[in-house]
Amino acid sequence: MENRWGLDFFLLTVVLILMTVGVVMVYSSSHFIAEKRFDSPHFFLLRQLVWSLIAMGAIFVLARIDYHLYRKIALPLLAIAFVLLVAVLFARPIKGAQRWITFRAFQFQPSEFFKFALAIYLAHSLAKRAGRFREWRYLLIPYAPILFLAFFLIMKEPDLGTFITIACMTFLGLFVVGARIKHMAMVTIPVVLAGLILVFGLGYKKTRVLDYARSFADPVEGSYQVKQAVLALGSGGVFGQGLGEGHQKMFYLPEPHTDFIFASIGEEGGFVGLAILLFFFLVLIWRGWMIAARAPDLFGFLLAFILTASIFVSVVLNVAVVTGLVPTTGIPLPFLSYGGSSLLVVALSIGVLQNIAAQSKLYEAARAARERRSRFA
Repeated sequence: MENRWGLDFFLLTVVLILMTVGVVMVYSSSHFIAEKRFDSPHFFLLRQLVWSLIAMGAIFVLARIDYHLYRKIALPLLAIAFVLLVAVLFARPIKGAQRWITFRAFQFQPSEFFKFALAIYLAHSLAKRAGRFREWRYLLIPYAPILFLAFFLIMKEPDLGTFITIACMTFLGLFVVGARIKHMAMVTIPVVLAGLILVFGLGYKKTRVLDYARSFADPVEGSYQVKQAVLALGSGGVFGQGLGEGHQKMFYLPEPHTDFIFASIGEEGGFVGLAILLFFFLVLIWRGWMIAARAPDLFGFLLAFILTASIFVSVVLNVAVVTGLVPTTGIPLPFLSYGGSSLLVVALSIGVLQNIAAQSKLYEAARAARERRSRFA
């Protein structure tokens, strides 16, 4: 379902719906916090509106850029992303983490940009090496060093959720080009061991992990954030308490407009509201992978698949955290959570998907024209 400019209208409509819900829920869940911290209930709303407009502009700009051009800048883009991951380690800590580079009122999260740059590099590299991934050495070089370096830099911030997303999108990309499960497992095991050493040996987020483990025996002993999130979800019932009527955002639920906005939506929209929201996410993922399936070449297929996989993993991980299925990792919900970096990067992904869809339409039209000419030749 494309419009006359070549955009995938179906995908664009779903994105607009999600972004609109995001703006509304950011305001609903943040106005108490904004009033207390900044003396204005509209503080987060206005910024989210600005970022949403910038994000929409980015979608339309990237929709007009031929996605084949990204192959030429894949490696430099990844190198820049790594430089930014190093640079952020020298930035001023915010809430105990060094995840943001701040310039006046502007904050940028390099790990979000790294996901986008890595997706482009993976698509380029995997397309170039297609058919070779049954051999072990093509997994070791260059993908294992990239993952380990990313693991080291991102965990220094620290940002476990983003690294999990990066690892998952990498393995999904390798899987779809035919890498053997046993070979990927051999790469995964050292990463898992490094994570265990980091948590239980060096103490990174050890308390959070132990709180999560204790919650199985007694939910009251679990993480404070997750307890408040589950209370918000439970109090929403089937139809919710109504827009703006939630109570957990009144300084009970930490970060109700960012990482835990899914819980705020559940409290005010209920089970029905969450079901509709997840349906739209499923439609977006389905549409993204349909665009991948129709891509005119392997690079386009891999680029669309990996970018969509990144969004898919982020949604699953955020929902799993909020519902208490996994320990808290601190990852935003795409399109909905407050924050410019996350919204802009996911908009860049949608813009690239739009161009792949448009290129597919041109390719199909050209092929149909060739077939018509051959019939009358």
